[in-house]
Amino acid sequence: MENIEQPQFENVSFNVPEVLSRIRSHQKDVRDIVNANYVDFVSINTPSIIDGLKSLESEIKELVAATGQLTVDKSNVAWNDLRNYQRDLEEAMRGYKIARKLLSVHDLFVSLNLSGNGYEKTAHILGKVKALLDEMEDPVLADLHCFHGLILRYETEYETLINDLNGKFNELVQLQHRSFQNTKSVTIRIHKDENLLYQVVVTLLKTQHNFQTVCQFLMENVFAPVIVKPVSLICDEQSNEESVLIQMSYQLAVGEDLRPGYKTVLSNIMQIFYNLSNMNIVISEDECLFKVLAKQMKKELCTKLIERCLERDIPGTIEGMKESSMVKDLCEFNTFLHTTNFVDGANDQLLEEYANSIETVHQKKLCDNVLDTALEIMKRESHEMVLIKDHEYQFVGSSTAQLSSCMVTRTAVELKKFLDKVLTEAFAHGDAASRFIKTIATILERYMVDVPSANEKLLFKIPQQSALFRNDCTYLNYWLQKNDGKLNDHGSFANISDALKACGEDIFQQQLNSQRAQMMQALNGFKLSINLLELGTEQQRAIRQCVRQFELLKNVWQIVLPDNVYKQSLSGLIDQFLREVMKRIQSLEDITTAIGNGLVLLIDIMTETLPNLFKEPSEVHQLLKQWTKLLQLRQILCGSLVQITELWAEGKGPLTMCFSAEEIKHMVRALFQNTKQRQACIASIV
Repeated sequence: MENIEQPQFENVSFNVPEVLSRIRSHQKDVRDIVNANYVDFVSINTPSIIDGLKSLESEIKELVAATGQLTVDKSNVAWNDLRNYQRDLEEAMRGYKIARKLLSVHDLFVSLNLSGNGYEKTAHILGKVKALLDEMEDPVLADLHCFHGLILRYETEYETLINDLNGKFNELVQLQHRSFQNTKSVTIRIHKDENLLYQVVVTLLKTQHNFQTVCQFLMENVFAPVIVKPVSLICDEQSNEESVLIQMSYQLAVGEDLRPGYKTVLSNIMQIFYNLSNMNIVISEDECLFKVLAKQMKKELCTKLIERCLERDIPGTIEGMKESSMVKDLCEFNTFLHTTNFVDGANDQLLEEYANSIETVHQKKLCDNVLDTALEIMKRESHEMVLIKDHEYQFVGSSTAQLSSCMVTRTAVELKKFLDKVLTEAFAHGDAASRFIKTIATILERYMVDVPSANEKLLFKIPQQSALFRNDCTYLNYWLQKNDGKLNDHGSFANISDALKACGEDIFQQQLNSQRAQMMQALNGFKLSINLLELGTEQQRAIRQCVRQFELLKNVWQIVLPDNVYKQSLSGLIDQFLREVMKRIQSLEDITTAIGNGLVLLIDIMTETLPNLFKEPSEVHQLLKQWTKLLQLRQILCGSLVQITELWAEGKGPLTMCFSAEEIKHMVRALFQNTKQRQACIASIV
């Protein structure tokens, strides 16, 4: 075995120093090249070195393989020599690999300057350079001054390539706009040099260029204006053999009434895309320029189209929706975008999904228009009154009660007719019925809020207006009850019905409270005291003022309110008035003849005027609870002790209907002096 291994060892002993020498020589040559090109910048030719490098690399591989196969006795002197040779060889190999990488990078840089290199090849070479520079196999590389020079040169060459590409793309696809005082002009010219455009676009795409400037220009200056403004658009693809031309101009400020319809907008966008497709370089089935643009601008374009154009053009009437082809047009437009490869994978169904929702949006818009129309009716002046006959309008809950005519505002009548129309439409179009009926509920809810708010001063200051509003609410409530069979599936109407009735009654009740307060203020002039010798004009004025107030209410309420409501409301006020007057008379401790006569005159004024506040004056006995007591009080004020005793009739006479024994005794003491006759009269009143 030793006889066989010795010659191999001798061969290694001979070859390793020689290989090491050649590696050092090669490193020197590379060092000279790097220094010359990246330090001293003196050009040196490298082809012969590269050829020698290939030969040397082959020999190194063979030598490494040979040393790996050697088997030597570790006690042998040759073993130490072999280990030394291996260390030297490993160090040399490390230097060799560094030199090899530097030379490879340099060689790629040299190939950049070869004539005939296109943009794609240049980018490909720079890609290889970047890959080599990113492979940091040996940490020594990062410390080499020349290595940083290589990185700097790569960055310079890459920036130059990108600038050249952008410059060339801007020559091939010219995007220009000019703004004037009131208008803007946009010009896009695409040159028909397909080969060059292909090289430029493909290379830009391979360098992950995002075309942000192009997207921004198209959105701001082309698509956004086309969506919201009338534009003058000229697309010329035929007349010039060298280029395609897109020209557009529009006003900077445009009123809402001049905005284009959606058909015009879609047509213009399709025409623009069709001509822009001349720059849509297709690299593969999955990669093209339009797809890159779509990733940045499709969502914004579709959103603007929906929000600024389509939504406002969705018909707000049933007839308009029947005639509209928007759903079909939008689906065809979406298909067109797919065909032109303007797709981004994330927003490609946005328009189609919106097309599917147009019917729902239409229904909402329709109901919004219904609500707007109803609100417009509510805002109209409500002074004009309309007579509602008893057979048209049931004001009372009991079917056996007598019905009566009344007045409502023209506004309430128009609103009721409108609600009839809405309800008819709801059941004529079953798919929208639920939304229509919910809108009716909203209309009535808004009525209870908006009308009182808009007419607050009128309702609280003018008695006729509060009475009309009460009737209007009852009239609309009657409409709800009449259509209960159609609305019974919607529980909210039961609450709305109660609320409507309560709303009208509440406003009218506030008016009644105001009239009571006004009446009580007038009665402040009806002062009766023990020091009063006779009634003056002040007391008479107070009574006449209250009667006048009632007469004014009769003039504005009797023809407006249903008869039973009128009688109940006015009689309630008059009863309170009579109670207050009689309470003050009965509270007197001493009533002189002059005061008694004056009080009788005042009672006569009341008995003459108050019955005339009602259509049938004879009904005053049934309508006014205090009427009989007033007449009896007059009898007491005019009567003698004998007459009063007879009217009491030991607790069985007519006076017992309205007065207690103590009240009659008090009046006798106030009217008559203390005599035996008075004592006998008082004694008989038990």
